Amino acid sequence: SFKELSIGMSGDYKIALANGSTMIRIGSAIFGTRNHA
Repeated sequence: SFKELSIGMSGDYKIALANGSTMIRIGSAIFGTRNHA
């Protein structure tokens, strides 16, 4: 079994947590969306 389960990002973190994620990426929720210009 895995010790960490990373399955979420800013847009879907609630779903990821409900499904057992132990690590989520919330960068855009903190820093805003990226500018890819």
